[in-house]
Amino acid sequence: MTSQRCFRAVLTATGALRAAARSAPLIASVRAASSGAKRSVSLAAAARQQVTARQHEGTANGVVWSAPREDLLEVRFGDGSEGRLPFVWLRDNCQCPQCFSVEALGRKLLLDDLNLEVHPKTVQEGTNGLTVDWSDGHRSEYPAQWLRERAFTPNALAKQKMKYAVRKEPWGAEHCLRNFDYNTLMSDDRELLDWLLTMERQGSAMVRNTPRKDVAGPELIEHIAYVKQSHYGPHSPVINRPNTNNVAFTNAKLGMHNDLPQYEHMPGIIFIQCVEQHPGAGGESVVTDGLFAAEELRRNCPEDFRILATTDMYFWDKGHANYSWEMPEFHKIAKFPVIRVNGNNEVVQIAVNNAIRDSHMDLPAHEVKRYYAAYKRFHEILYANAITFKMEAGDMMTLDNVRCLHGREGYEANSARHIESSYLDWDEARCRRRRLQEQY
Repeated sequence: MTSQRCFRAVLTATGALRAAARSAPLIASVRAASSGAKRSVSLAAAARQQVTARQHEGTANGVVWSAPREDLLEVRFGDGSEGRLPFVWLRDNCQCPQCFSVEALGRKLLLDDLNLEVHPKTVQEGTNGLTVDWSDGHRSEYPAQWLRERAFTPNALAKQKMKYAVRKEPWGAEHCLRNFDYNTLMSDDRELLDWLLTMERQGSAMVRNTPRKDVAGPELIEHIAYVKQSHYGPHSPVINRPNTNNVAFTNAKLGMHNDLPQYEHMPGIIFIQCVEQHPGAGGESVVTDGLFAAEELRRNCPEDFRILATTDMYFWDKGHANYSWEMPEFHKIAKFPVIRVNGNNEVVQIAVNNAIRDSHMDLPAHEVKRYYAAYKRFHEILYANAITFKMEAGDMMTLDNVRCLHGREGYEANSARHIESSYLDWDEARCRRRRLQEQY
C-alpha cells in the first residue's frame, strides 16, 4: 500500500566520505541548531559507522539513518521502510521512567511541561532505535519497533485503525447471518474471537442451541465482559405484558428500529434470544443494515443524507417498572442525528426508533416537512434491503445495535411467544477481541 519515496540525503563531507556513503548507510550524530541542522562526521567515525551499518543490514529492528527537516525527523529503518517523526510528538512520547510509566502504561509528562518548539540537539541511530538529546536538556530513547508502528506512514496509520475497529462490510437483501453455537462460544475462545470479528465486520450473527432460560444472553455476555444495564434491568422479557411500559412489550407489529436511542450512549450489541416462538403466522423478524442504507442514501440523495446527518432528533422514554429488577420510574431524553458521522465523514451510528421518536422537534416549522421527506426516503431504503426470517426456540440473534435495525411482525395477543433481550457495549466487545487477537 505504501510506496517508498527516494530518501534525499545530502551530506557535506569529503569525496572519500561520499564514496563511503554510497557503499553503506551512514550512522551519524545529528547536530541541530536553531538556524538549521547539518550532519557532521569525521572520516574515522565514518569508517566505524560503515562497520555498524553492515551489522544493521537486513535487521528490521534497527534505525539506520535519520535526518532533521524543519519540525520533524526523517528516519529509515533496517527493513528499508521510512517514517517521519515530528519533534514535538517525539518529545511528548518520551519513553523514559521520568516521562512514562511502564507499569501503568501511561504518560507522566504533563502538557504544561511540553515546549512546542523543542528540537533535537543530537540524534544517534542504532540497532535498538534512536537516542535523542533535546534542546530542553532531556535525553530520550525510543525502540525501533515502537517507532515503526507509529511512524505516520499509511501502513502504520491503517494498522492502528484496524486495532481500534475492524473494517465494516455493508450488506443488503442478499445477506445471510453466520451461524455460531452457544456452547462452543462459551468454551472455545477461538470461536468467540471469530464471532467478535464477524460482529464488527457484518454487524450480525445467529447463535444456535441457546439454553431455554431467560438469562442465557446475560451469561454469554458475562463470559465476554459485562452486561450493559438499562432502566429495564440486565435483561428484558419481550412478551405481551399487561400494563406495559414499552410498545415492544405488546403483540403489535414493530417497525425496524435501534434499541434505546433515548440513551446518550446507546447499547452497542443487542442479544435477541428466542425462548418460545409463536407457532402460527406472525412474530417473524425483519433485519436490515443501516450502514448500507445510509451509504445508498448518501450516493443517491445527498441532500437527504446531509439533513439526517446534521439535524438533531429527540428520543424519549418515560414509564414505570413491570418487574422488580427494572427501575421503578424512569424518564430518559437523548438528542442526536438519525445518521451520525465522525470527523472523516464515516457513518458511525444509526438511531431510528419510531415508537420513541419524540413529538418535540428542534426545527423551524417551515423545515419540518422537508425533514420528514428525507426521513421517509431513508426508511424506504432500509426496508428495500431488509431480510425476513423466523427464529426458533434456541436461536439468539446478535446485532450491532448502532448499525443494524430489527423489527417484527405482529402476532396473536394470547400467544406464549417469549423473546429475551440484553446488551453488551462495543467498548467491552472490542476490548475482548484485541486481547484474544494478542493471544492467538
